[in-house]
Amino acid sequence: MRRIPFLIAALVAASGLSWTIRLAALPDPFAADSALAVAIGVLIFTAIAVAGLLLGRGRWTRPFAAGLLGTELLIAAVSPLDLWALITLILTGLGITGLLGPWLRGWLRQRQPANAPGAAPMALTLGSLLVVPLVGVAAPAGLHLAHGLAGATGILLGWAYGRGNTWSIWALRFILPVVLAAAAVFSPPAGAALLLAAAAGIGYVAWNRECRLAVDPLPANLPTPRRPQR
Repeated sequence: MRRIPFLIAALVAASGLSWTIRLAALPDPFAADSALAVAIGVLIFTAIAVAGLLLGRGRWTRPFAAGLLGTELLIAAVSPLDLWALITLILTGLGITGLLGPWLRGWLRQRQPANAPGAAPMALTLGSLLVVPLVGVAAPAGLHLAHGLAGATGILLGWAYGRGNTWSIWALRFILPVVLAAAAVFSPPAGAALLLAAAAGIGYVAWNRECRLAVDPLPANLPTPRRPQR
């Protein structure tokens, strides 16, 4: 039974890698650069899901990985069906079955560690990285320079915030929403609405006090110095 979580993680990894290769080799219905952005996003989030399942083992990893595989099913719904897509769909289905079954019970931690980040900082980090595939979905006919800038900014700030750099919280509050709004100008109406919603959501979460304290903690209270005895 101890090997089953590793098998489930392997299915999640195989599914994500298969969809990455599929999008890179056959981008239809996306343009080549848009499909590449989506493929990079799938690869990033697959790595996070597998690391969460095997290393973090938090309760969030199950819904996160299931959501990733569900998104891959949406990609399958708009992609041509061939043998490679069929194999990838089977891997995705097996991965979802493993995640939703009882096999991870006892493997995933039921309580959050005391030093674990809260929900808001986690959402902010993942939301920043989500910008990469989001620009590909928002501009399926091809990326503008503004889309590439938004994706690169999302990766940089997601990495910097995850590393605990204090400056990243201010960049997430001001720079990333502005860059996303600029990318929305060069997107079709539906894509523009998607990017503007992402800009508003990231900006809103970034102003959460918990997100600031995650990289700029309050100083510990020092004990009052003792006065010398007379």
